[in-house]
Amino acid sequence: MEDFKKAKKIIEQSKNISILPSPDFRGDSFPASLGLFYSLKDSRKNVNLLVGHFPEKFKFLKEGQTLLSPQGNFLISIKTAGTKISQLFYEKRKNGLNLFLKTNGEELKKENIALHSLRFGDLLITLGIESFKRVKEFLKEKPIIIINIDNQLENENYGTVNLIEVSSPSLSEIVFDFLISIDEKLFKERVTEALLAGIIQGTRNFQSLKLSSQTLQKASFLTEKGADLKKITSETLPELGQSSLNLFGEILQKLRVSEDKNLGWVILKKGDFLRTYSTPSDLVFSLERLALILPQKDFLILWESEGSEPLTRGVFYSQNQASLRKILENFEGGQKGNGILFSNKNLNCQKVKDKILKLI
Repeated sequence: MEDFKKAKKIIEQSKNISILPSPDFRGDSFPASLGLFYSLKDSRKNVNLLVGHFPEKFKFLKEGQTLLSPQGNFLISIKTAGTKISQLFYEKRKNGLNLFLKTNGEELKKENIALHSLRFGDLLITLGIESFKRVKEFLKEKPIIIINIDNQLENENYGTVNLIEVSSPSLSEIVFDFLISIDEKLFKERVTEALLAGIIQGTRNFQSLKLSSQTLQKASFLTEKGADLKKITSETLPELGQSSLNLFGEILQKLRVSEDKNLGWVILKKGDFLRTYSTPSDLVFSLERLALILPQKDFLILWESEGSEPLTRGVFYSQNQASLRKILENFEGGQKGNGILFSNKNLNCQKVKDKILKLI
């Protein structure tokens, strides 16, 4: 937290900020950088994202933004305010340069034309770059102040402030922790989507060995703040079963945790399956991820089964054999490993959940 406070103070005092992801876009360095870029833009900072091109799989996050390349030194920006610019010409002169703009006849106002410096400015923030040699080779100059964000053990701690979290599955989670330490209001939709895309990329779709319950909590927070998991996964992971991913996104949003009972639980309705184009058979994907992300917790998923008579079905997972026996003693079902698939004809999902909370 002390390093977060130092980084926050540096950003507050900086007028011009540049963000440099790993030049080879290692891990989730690009979406993590993009989430930070958008949050600083929303904070009215003059910030440049130093990339030569936009990775194809993350183009859906661009939203019309012009992301600046380190090849330029200055930018002339024009707010057209309804005026259509059809052509642009320039003329080099001995003592300067003239720009000629052809419009649809409407007038451009002087106050809508601005000049911005694209130099590296007061502050450089690097993400996923382990050595200053790589930074220096890419930038060809040393900025005054560096905030170094990384999760690599090999990182040389070359920054003025080093936000190095080796245990973090993704860079996006480090950016998440930093932003939430500043202000929860920074998590606007385009920030949340970039960071959730980064978490998915950095954890290899929630399969990293570094996964923890905090990863799931952050992903759940981001979906609640507006990140569209269905859109993100369809763009970045098209080869995976879309219905399973859609349902997992729904579960992330609905997941609740009872700390005193050490239990995470979700209640799904018929509409949830219809909306995500999924069926209960798609729950296998979610169960596998929950088992990885909540290794020390029990979890429960309940849903209404289709049929002529109302039927509540559920999956209860626990590494505590005593808890598993209590479920089997009170519900009809069968055990496979640490999981129990069960059903109940008399109680709805809410009442089944309440009963299980009392049993364990």
